[in-house]
Amino acid sequence: MRRVLLVGQDKGGSGKSLVVRALAESVVAARIIELEDEARLVELDDRVHFFPVRADRSEIDRTSGAAARSEYDAVLDLIARKVAPDAPGPEPLIVDIGANASRSFLPEIASRAARYGRIGVEFAMLTVITAEPGAAASAPVVLDLARPFAKPLFAVENQVEGAVDTKILKALGKDVVLSRLPRLTLDPQANGLLQTGGLRFIAERLGAAEDNLSEKFGFAAAGRMIQDLTAFRAQAMQAVAPMAEWLERGA
Repeated sequence: MRRVLLVGQDKGGSGKSLVVRALAESVVAARIIELEDEARLVELDDRVHFFPVRADRSEIDRTSGAAARSEYDAVLDLIARKVAPDAPGPEPLIVDIGANASRSFLPEIASRAARYGRIGVEFAMLTVITAEPGAAASAPVVLDLARPFAKPLFAVENQVEGAVDTKILKALGKDVVLSRLPRLTLDPQANGLLQTGGLRFIAERLGAAEDNLSEKFGFAAAGRMIQDLTAFRAQAMQAVAPMAEWLERGA
């Protein structure tokens, strides 16, 4: 059996890649498939299979047909790949679906759901929702596309734009497991470290960098940066805990 967590949100800037990074930190055995117009999870390159996809929705729609239908074949094959005989168990997979790709990729999974089931592949779906209107509108669409074949369904409320209206969250459905990533304001220097090194940097190198940060930004500012980034990582890990548990149960 292999468990595959699909992560999709057609509105960019929702924090989807951040959530994927937190999942990668939580489930160290997981491999990641990245479907994006350009590689973003560069600090995880030892675990990532990158597949370039087109970001322009109108271009995808314009070229729909035989060529577009085969666009994801390599990804679909990788999901179905047999586990090596000497492997301790099936690798859990996290599929990071780039903005505008969910509406073309998820139907390809749906059309093969029965065949995947016969070879022991299980799917769950995760979306990220924010108070930004585009992200709030996209999240239920993504979940609806996956609902026929994915169980369970997850959503992370990223409060980067403020709390999402309760009615919008309830409308996602009673079958959706909801978690929350509280808003945490980072100063520009701390945010720069997060964008450059990701959550892996916070876990593996932030403590060792304290002296250099103090020399560069000052003792007080460096301490604040370390405190804020450590808290941010902890909150991100907590937000993805339900999805990480699902992945690990299948490992």
